[in-house]
Amino acid sequence: MTHTNFTHLLRNRNLKATPIRLELLSTIAGHEKAMPFSEIQQALHDFDRVTLYRTINSLLEHGIIHKAMADEKDTFYALCSTQCNAQRHNHRHIHFKCTRCESVSCLPVDTSTELDIPGHVVNELRIEATGICTSCNR
Repeated sequence: MTHTNFTHLLRNRNLKATPIRLELLSTIAGHEKAMPFSEIQQALHDFDRVTLYRTINSLLEHGIIHKAMADEKDTFYALCSTQCNAQRHNHRHIHFKCTRCESVSCLPVDTSTELDIPGHVVNELRIEATGICTSCNR
């Protein structure tokens, strides 16, 4: 996506297209897999940490990015699909972390997973898996 596309996306979600929002979205979009916060912070070192945290939280709340995975070392972020919005993240994929290279990927699934718990309303279902990615398995 381009800055123009991100500008439209932000405006459609009633957010201003500020330089940090555009840079953050471009940085995450340019990363092949989910991007760890430590790398985001390095890439956007011109912005202070508090502004970066606030920007990430704003984009999370508006369904533009999602937290793919968090572990003891880092938190990984990825762009949301067009089905996500401020009311609900609607991901139809699993989050896979490679135990060798430690990358996190959002991988599509062929079947829909539904969870019905009597007396409860499920708003979001997250599936996390770990193992060896295809690059490390060669």
